Amino acid sequence: MKIRRLVAASAVAAVLAPVLVLATGTQANAYPRQLSKREQCTAAWNVNYWSGGASFARGQWAACMAG
Repeated sequence: MKIRRLVAASAVAAVLAPVLVLATGTQANAYPRQLSKREQCTAAWNVNYWSGGASFARGQWAACMAG
C-alpha cells in the first residue's frame, strides 16, 4: 500500500513540477524590470563591439549615453 502511495505521489510531482515552473516564469515575465540607461548601452556595446569593432562600439557608446 505504501509503495502505491509513493508511486502516485511521485507521478503527481512529475506532472505538477513543469506546470509550476511555467507558472512562475509567466508571472516573472508579466512585469519585466526596466533596464537603466547604462545597462541598455552596455548591451548595445557588446553587440556593436562584435559587429563593428572597438572604435565603432566607442562611438555608439558615446551616442547612447548622450541620448
